Amino acid sequence: MAPSVKLSMEEVTERLGITSRTLHYYEEIGLLPDVARTEGGHRIYDEAMVERIAHILRLKQVLGASLQEIRDILQAEEELDRIRASYRGESRLEERDRLLDEAAERLQSIIAHIDEKMAKLDAMRQSFGARLERAHRLKQEQREAADR
Repeated sequence: MAPSVKLSMEEVTERLGITSRTLHYYEEIGLLPDVARTEGGHRIYDEAMVERIAHILRLKQVLGASLQEIRDILQAEEELDRIRASYRGESRLEERDRLLDEAAERLQSIIAHIDEKMAKLDAMRQSFGARLERAHRLKQEQREAADR
């Protein structure tokens, strides 16, 4: 198996289009646990960590999630990973059913959060759409009045 690639902070920031301050802050607030360091104290990132950072950025940009919401989603995903590992190691049907129920509950919670965000975005879009329609209508009314 090939050794995992280690990237410097500069390489990560360039690759993801973020600042080093963003990485420092994500580490400070616990979104990036256990960032490895060189003997000289410089941060180094493996591909798994880079993917975690990219995931955080997607949650922030696409979902519009706050950092607290991102922390909650990451914790839910880590819990799902734990459930998956327990499920694979479990042979008793009742326990496997319980683990599947637990996973379904966690997933439903994430979906409900996304649905709530989408409903708020849809309401905002409808509001702006109504304003746009009004602007078009006013413009049309102006033209008609000027033609008279």
